[in-house]
Amino acid sequence: MAKRCKGLNSKCFLFTYLIIVSFLLVLWLNRLPLMHEDTRDIPIDMQAYIASPALPLPTFLLETNGKLALTNKWFDDKWSFVYFTHGHCLPVCQPSLKTMSELQASFANSDFQFLTIGLDSQHETADELDLFLKSQAFEFTAATADLVEIDMLSKAFIALYLQTDFTDGSYQIEQEHHIFLVDPKGRIYARFKPPYSSASISAQFLKLRHFYAKSE
Repeated sequence: MAKRCKGLNSKCFLFTYLIIVSFLLVLWLNRLPLMHEDTRDIPIDMQAYIASPALPLPTFLLETNGKLALTNKWFDDKWSFVYFTHGHCLPVCQPSLKTMSELQASFANSDFQFLTIGLDSQHETADELDLFLKSQAFEFTAATADLVEIDMLSKAFIALYLQTDFTDGSYQIEQEHHIFLVDPKGRIYARFKPPYSSASISAQFLKLRHFYAKSE
């Protein structure tokens, strides 16, 4: 059973971990070849959330609720909002899940889809994650995979999380709460960082889609 962090030491450890991982990611990104250099002229007010450059996703295979396979093809020709989470995330994940739900209601057409990727792949199936979401009245596609696959995807998205195992057999998962946007070409196109709201992300998305139409 997941155990929610209450101690100061764990928070400090998570903060230190995130700083180190972020630093390593910056070093890695700075070593990317020039072919990945972004040639777009991104407006200043959009630079905080647009991924620069837009990053193709690695080849992956997830299992959704119902044991259906989900691959890169799932993202083709649609705008996809993605959130990494797990079934023991409450109450800290509630604002993000609510924001995803409100976005889903705002963009209720076939051009949009909403995906939750389970971080607790060692203890929780996609069906169990789906049941958790439905118990909170959320209707997103739920998917997970083995730990290697989840780690690969979390690094691709830069969705930082930390699992701590305790001697009594319990564990806790701490995470960032970014909402990611994947474009119709299957690339990570934007990252929305808290604090946010469905209204703010909707407004940013409308600007982003106009920019996308001109620059792609």
